[in-house]
Amino acid sequence: MENKKSYYIFLDDKKIDVSEKVYKEYWKETNRERYIYKLDKENHLRFFSELEDEDSRSVEERLADSNIDVEKIFDVKFQIEELHKALDRLSPEEREIIQALFFDEKTETAVGDSLGVTQQAIHKRKSSILSKLKCFLEEK
Repeated sequence: MENKKSYYIFLDDKKIDVSEKVYKEYWKETNRERYIYKLDKENHLRFFSELEDEDSRSVEERLADSNIDVEKIFDVKFQIEELHKALDRLSPEEREIIQALFFDEKTETAVGDSLGVTQQAIHKRKSSILSKLKCFLEEK
């Protein structure tokens, strides 16, 4: 007499007999879902569907960061674009001086040494270039 083990799962409170293969796959997937849910909880991840039930505010309202000023970000990006356009209008030597002084953070003396001129000459050129850039930016 063979004592065969029976396998079943519950669906909508109904006990359903299934094969061993179906039973193992069902529990494999169920355990995987539980594991993923646990990881999501540990990493503070949430589903959008969870947000819909919490209160009457929209998902966008609940996810929006009130500390971020989108208009200010746009203005800064626009100013940066305009600055790049103005920098593109400079001569290669003028661009090199601005690059070295403001982006590479070199001193006027170091820039002067690399170009074979004095610090005072670099200072005068810098002032002239900045005035030129200001005029370019004011044209807009």
